[in-house]
Amino acid sequence: MRKILLLNCLLFLPFLIFSQELTKKADSVKAGGLYLDVSGGLSLPLGSYANADVKNPGSGFAMPGILAQLNLDWIGKNNYGLAFQYTFQRNPLKSSVKDDTLEGLGQPIGTGSWTNQYLMAGVAFMMFIHKVYIEGKALFGFILSSSPVFRTTDPFYKTLDSNTGTGYAYGIQLGAGYDVSRRVTVKANIEYIIGNPKIHRQYGAQYYMNDSGTLIYSPPLNFDTKRTVSALLVKAGIVIKLSK
Repeated sequence: MRKILLLNCLLFLPFLIFSQELTKKADSVKAGGLYLDVSGGLSLPLGSYANADVKNPGSGFAMPGILAQLNLDWIGKNNYGLAFQYTFQRNPLKSSVKDDTLEGLGQPIGTGSWTNQYLMAGVAFMMFIHKVYIEGKALFGFILSSSPVFRTTDPFYKTLDSNTGTGYAYGIQLGAGYDVSRRVTVKANIEYIIGNPKIHRQYGAQYYMNDSGTLIYSPPLNFDTKRTVSALLVKAGIVIKLSK
């Protein structure tokens, strides 16, 4: 009996191997191509980005917010490829700090939001196991950031000026989904994203006459502010296959 079972196994082994190879090839061919990925979700601030300590020079005072994301991925037939990603992120400031004053600002922080935009590129992994979709990405790029934290006070006119912070950004994400048609997949994923925007604002020397007729000299001033923007992005969306 054992010999018969062993013989049957040996006979069916080539067919099993052939079947597995066909499945791998089908999944690989299905994964290859150009994909458009649109998603949205929650932006959950982490670390110093969520810190509300005004005395901490790295605090970002961010609350949970929203995000929208657009990806264009090219995947080769080996399930690996290139990813290009744009992310819009918005996190309101904590209301508890609206009356606090940051060093060099001269006025209360007030209300407002962090508005961050990321342009990133990197490597992507994508695989279809029958109708189950799996993805992973590692990305690097740039962040453009505006926030009340980046405002500065003109030493001469005493007005508030808005500034845009720039810096490097990194992201890593994992996701899974379900193939609802030949070209459309619904998915959910999580991403850890971090950026280091900073501003450098320079005000030149000024001369002005006060009410008593005395000439007043205002020396040049430089403002340098840097923050770390880190968040967990929880997203859902759709993936559309554009071409092979």
